[in-house]
Amino acid sequence: MPLLEIKGLTQRFGGLQALSNFSFHLEERELVGLIGPNGAGKTTVFNIVSGFYQSTEGDIVFDGKRIGGFRPHQVTAMGMARTFQNIRLWNDMTVLDNIRLARYSWLGYGFWSAVLRTGHYRHSEKLIETKAREVLEMMDLADYAGELPKNLPYGLQRRVELARALAGNPKLLLLDEPAAGLNSADVEDLIRHIRWIHDEFKIAIWMIEHQMKVVMSLCQRLTVIDFGCIIAEGTPEDIRNNIVVIKAYLGDEAL
Repeated sequence: MPLLEIKGLTQRFGGLQALSNFSFHLEERELVGLIGPNGAGKTTVFNIVSGFYQSTEGDIVFDGKRIGGFRPHQVTAMGMARTFQNIRLWNDMTVLDNIRLARYSWLGYGFWSAVLRTGHYRHSEKLIETKAREVLEMMDLADYAGELPKNLPYGLQRRVELARALAGNPKLLLLDEPAAGLNSADVEDLIRHIRWIHDEFKIAIWMIEHQMKVVMSLCQRLTVIDFGCIIAEGTPEDIRNNIVVIKAYLGDEAL
């Protein structure tokens, strides 16, 4: 059984059809790319899968359970985490606290334990901080634990967001244009960290990315959409030489 299976996903916004009969599957431990021109519907797919949108039609099964209609926090609790095109960090909280918050779905205490600061509460809080610091160490961010994200260079902010997603122990990591806005050195650093995460944690990764260097370096296979429809699927090499894909990106004059 695939870790994620999508069948016939369709999304309409009024008279606009953003997705049409999108079907896809992702196996455990796969690293797959979703690419296409601007406005093709890529982020709409991620928004539906992660619970931010409710689809007009279609079925989504994650880890053996139908998740259509689930809210984002319910999807997260099942083991799916994501990053966004525009970085969404709590900029007035430290880097450490951003990572700590991602661990709270694993809380082992209730409301009154927190109010009364019981031994169980203190033990759980210590475990959360320990795990958060471990993630920061793994992502080469330990030196920035006490910093505010807004004071960090853009490339480090991207890495903090990736670390926060990883802190929830996901089975599936959705990365929405993780290289957006990065310079060439930061892109190389990102590729290295994503490859390490995939190899070390053995989790599935599904990524949207416009920088071909990133998806061609990392992805085992690619899905290409245009105007909300899948136009090609295959290995990076298959996609690189696909006439339909070249036309979608560059137009008829490229042929």
